[in-house]
Amino acid sequence: MDINAIIKIVKDIPRDKWTDERTVKAAIRKAGRTSGKNFTEAELNKYAQQFKQLAKSRSPLSLIPLLLKNGISMDQINEIQKKMRSK
Repeated sequence: MDINAIIKIVKDIPRDKWTDERTVKAAIRKAGRTSGKNFTEAELNKYAQQFKQLAKSRSPLSLIPLLLKNGISMDQINEIQKKMRSK
């Protein structure tokens, strides 16, 4: 998975569109294709709902437990944070 490409996709979503169903699903589809995965409609709905829940809190800290649970290390999280902050 190319984390840089996925970070770019997420950064390209305007903040006012973070809860827009169509925009979120399009971004998830694009991220899936980038990482070599095609999502079913059920998977898209599930991931879009999760993304919208995270977007409502607007706190990146709410994402950390989810990432840790899925095998991402704190070093990787710190690296992602650095990349998200850069333009």
